[in-house]
Amino acid sequence: QMLTDRVRMDAYHQAIMGNPEQFAGKVVLDVGTGSGILAMWAAKAGARKVYAVEYTDMANHARALIAANGLQDVVEVIQGAIEEVEIA
Repeated sequence: QMLTDRVRMDAYHQAIMGNPEQFAGKVVLDVGTGSGILAMWAAKAGARKVYAVEYTDMANHARALIAANGLQDVVEVIQGAIEEVEIA
């Protein structure tokens, strides 16, 4: 549903892409990544590493989208509950 909410998606995009200094060289944790869109934007804004955590099998879809956008070296999708995953 989030992806179809144009107002919200535009606001997220502007917040991330409009503030690259907040992301440049940083490590980002995206909890409940879903499709991975916010993780990809963080990577495109200059994050050094993005950990995209998703509990559901949507993690597989996120991995495919991230790879299709050439961001697999920056964005790592981790499937599991945030309370249980380990981030290296």
